[in-house]
Amino acid sequence: MPVLEALGRAVPGPAVLQSDVRRKAEEVLAVLAPQLLDKMDVFETTGIRKRHFVRPLDWFLEPHGWAERSDIYRDVGLAILEEATREALAAAGLDAREVDGVVLVSTTGLATPSLDARLANRVGLRADVVRVPVWGLGCVGGVAGLNVAADLARAHPTKRFLLLSMELCSLAFNLSDISVRAFVANTLFADGCAAALVRGDDARGGPAGLARVLPGASHQWRDTEDVMGWDVTDEGLRVVFSRRIPDLVAKEYAPVVEAYLKREALSPARHLYHPGGTKVLEAYESALGLPRDVLDESRHVLREYGNMSSPTVLFVVEEALRRRALAPGEVALLGALGPGFTASLCALEGLAPR
Repeated sequence: MPVLEALGRAVPGPAVLQSDVRRKAEEVLAVLAPQLLDKMDVFETTGIRKRHFVRPLDWFLEPHGWAERSDIYRDVGLAILEEATREALAAAGLDAREVDGVVLVSTTGLATPSLDARLANRVGLRADVVRVPVWGLGCVGGVAGLNVAADLARAHPTKRFLLLSMELCSLAFNLSDISVRAFVANTLFADGCAAALVRGDDARGGPAGLARVLPGASHQWRDTEDVMGWDVTDEGLRVVFSRRIPDLVAKEYAPVVEAYLKREALSPARHLYHPGGTKVLEAYESALGLPRDVLDESRHVLREYGNMSSPTVLFVVEEALRRRALAPGEVALLGALGPGFTASLCALEGLAPR
């Protein structure tokens, strides 16, 4: 069974208070879209205290094309990928040359060669490392990427795989889009990166590990492509973000989770979900009948970092394990939602001491 060995994370720049973002938004919208001023309370109802962005707030008030945004995605993205990777390797007591493969999940920019190839030169990955860049998963990518890395480790038990989940959501902000949809998205999204080391049963080196990674699952609801994603414009990416998401979760998420738990014969003691927003967390609770305090780690990450898309759930896992390691045999259920409209599930099981 694959083992989650270590986690690392990184964010760009200093933290920006949500109250400061609100003040800046009020200044801008008073001129460009005064009809949105009566919606400013959304900044408080997000449950977010602070976020991180690739550039200072004033940068986003000027026009920037696709090429400039892509350069920032490459340069800043690579920097935080390196930071998160080095943190994970240090936590595991490993050298970069002990990594056999890299799974890179990212949807907020494009780069060829992909950023994992550039990272290989920065941190000293071996020349024969297997690279699996994955694009288009959006917010579901943290859990889906962990499943990919674990499946690779399951198929290659002597090898170790590095999962990297990096998103720079703020690069999609554009003053040319003053829709309500874009306004709500801009109160939520942020930038960040997470790294996870996953090894096969027979891989050598490193500590005992954080948890076993159990087989995961995915579910796509039909005819829901318009619920979440990106439109590509001349200026860059434009968010697709439907109001239907909380209702879909509240009404249709439980059967997917129940089928997965039945298939794997699991009874989770902890729930670690991607915090898409306060309403999404409330929808999880409604769908699964969870007490409010069960999702404390998800709410903490949302409050301190915002919704960073795919890496956010891995921040939740790191926060949960920092607070309390999984007891031997104890199961934590991981869940995330993303474009498709898709749910991805995974489970971590506490390891028995060696």
